[in-house]
Amino acid sequence: MPHTEFSVVYTAHATHHAAPEFMEAFKLTLEIVQEAYRAGSATFVPGTGSGGMESVARQLAPGKRCLVVRNGLFSFRWSAILDAAQIAREVRILKARQVEDAPTAPFAPPPVDEVVAAIAEQRSEVVFVPQVETSAGMLLPDDYLTRVAEAAHAVGGLLVVDAIAAGPLFVDMPTVGADVVISAPQKTWSGTPCGAMVMMTDAVKAGLKPTSSFALDLAHWTRIADSGRAMKVDYHATLPTDTIIANSRMLAAVRDLGFDTARARQWELGTRVRAGLVDLGYPSVAAPDFESPSVVVVYADDALATGDTGGTGIRVSNGVPLQLGERPDYRAVRIGLFGLSKLTDVDGTARDLLDAFAALRRA
Repeated sequence: MPHTEFSVVYTAHATHHAAPEFMEAFKLTLEIVQEAYRAGSATFVPGTGSGGMESVARQLAPGKRCLVVRNGLFSFRWSAILDAAQIAREVRILKARQVEDAPTAPFAPPPVDEVVAAIAEQRSEVVFVPQVETSAGMLLPDDYLTRVAEAAHAVGGLLVVDAIAAGPLFVDMPTVGADVVISAPQKTWSGTPCGAMVMMTDAVKAGLKPTSSFALDLAHWTRIADSGRAMKVDYHATLPTDTIIANSRMLAAVRDLGFDTARARQWELGTRVRAGLVDLGYPSVAAPDFESPSVVVVYADDALATGDTGGTGIRVSNGVPLQLGERPDYRAVRIGLFGLSKLTDVDGTARDLLDAFAALRRA
């Protein structure tokens, strides 16, 4: 076999970013996420989901009055990014809280009227919220997001939604009023981590400009995405080509299942699992009306809170601090319900998980 790969970017053991198979996969990725969220435009920021969050923060937050809705550890990340970068003019944080003072009382997000009033008072220029908070299994439903978007727009601000853990609860950006939505391959799209997809309105795209980051510059990566859509070779930094190719097949599989079908199955699975766990004596950390179907978090004993499932054969995630001023005896376990394998077998997924938790109760 002749040696043909002599570029200074890749070896013959990886797909070059100019290869037609990568160009097609990259274009397909952008088309699918743009369709799923009904976005004006979409780009890809290589690295991690958190890198995508930081790229958005560095683009939109410099010198701005920012408001963060913190529903747990992973929306704490917004203020952590803003603090580390030292770019915002002002950061105001509104936190979720327990609905009553009891060890296993559920948590609810800050009341939407409180958020709307804070936006009006601060005249928030950027509002950062989590659609699903991974640490608490808490969902901000569409009507909540819409109220926040309306309040932000009323004072000339923008709404940024972290949708990384939301599974196929695709934010309809024009209907909800979201200006930027961030997703990632590993949860919603059943893929491998390698970066973030950032969806935005045409107005946000038109206002992009160079930022204080080179590797996470949203404007540069949007240029790369525009070139990709046109099947033109462009370069900013080296892309994870083979991972993007593999992930594009998973994105296509989600689209083939149907966005509405995937959403309905996610709700069916999440509702069934959460109800089953409550019946087994595991109270939900998220309050009614704010319970996510993609991530379920329940109160647990010390052993289960570490992720120890006692030889049942299932893998769950340990509980983490919520960064909400929670009680010192807070203990929980986190369960991820995203993924095509689960959505195409709702009955089997619910059965396997609940059987394992029932066995833990009997142990």
